[in-house]
Amino acid sequence: MEKTILDYINLIKKRLWLITIFVLISCATTFYVSKNFVVPVYSASGQLLVNNVANVSEGNNLNDLNFSLNLIESYKEILYSPTILKSVVAAHPEFGLNEGELSSKLDIKSSEKSQVINISVQDESYSKAASIVNAVSQTFIRNLPLLMKLDNVTFLTPADPADQPAPSNGGFMMNIIISFVVALMAALGIILLMETLNNTLRSEKEAEHDLGLPIIATIPVIRKRDLGKSAKARVGEGAYVTAE
Repeated sequence: MEKTILDYINLIKKRLWLITIFVLISCATTFYVSKNFVVPVYSASGQLLVNNVANVSEGNNLNDLNFSLNLIESYKEILYSPTILKSVVAAHPEFGLNEGELSSKLDIKSSEKSQVINISVQDESYSKAASIVNAVSQTFIRNLPLLMKLDNVTFLTPADPADQPAPSNGGFMMNIIISFVVALMAALGIILLMETLNNTLRSEKEAEHDLGLPIIATIPVIRKRDLGKSAKARVGEGAYVTAE
């Protein structure tokens, strides 16, 4: 028997208590785990601009632009090089990082046909992440003339250590919202699955459809509260007295 949207709405109303319990347990568990076990991680980013090598006073030189774009890949490798990492670690012991740890925190990317290099760092402290971005960028710019005999990189956008962004791995409120949506969908899915696997005939329409026979009569459900005092009476029982 095909069910209509109204049938599903009535089913959800009947199982609303189950959905509520499922969602509340899920949200409460997510809140507890997020507050006590999930450490917030912050992401700070900065940008380096790779300028043209030749100083062209009028217009853009396509060859110079292509050469600058090709240099970007080399610059990205230099940013990860031990020369830069050692200088940053030596100059900033307050970071408490070695070369390997610093390299693992760095995420250096560039867009296609763009002269901008994006440097991002993730850490449990945003101010520390921003300081690492700025330290790596400034160290790279200082060492570039010695390494490549070039001075064509500008610190376009430094990270602001005083900024207070939201955690990159989501705050507990976002986790609760995600948990609510997932729990709601899971509860609805379980209810619909239980309804699909249940072969019980629960209405006259279902009986007529499944059996192909007309319904002659139905017996309603009789509860004790519907009978009142008469529910206490039993058939065949009488009243007895004691004779002296």
